[in-house]
Amino acid sequence: MKQKLLVTLLDTEGALQRLLGTAERRGFRVCAVHAEVVDSAQCHVAMTVESARDVALLARQLLRLHEVRKVCVA
Repeated sequence: MKQKLLVTLLDTEGALQRLLGTAERRGFRVCAVHAEVVDSAQCHVAMTVESARDVALLARQLLRLHEVRKVCVA
């Protein structure tokens, strides 16, 4: 099942790579990503993932990343 996540994270070196890597390591296939720098400090990421697993589990895991400020399941 495909689900969409909206993530706000700090715009630091490697933050997007860590975000995507965490999703893949947790068993979610990343289908689409749209990242946009909002200002000099933050980035908004819209990410579509596919898995039989509950996307809320991924949201909780992403919130544990240092750069992630907010995760919403859309």
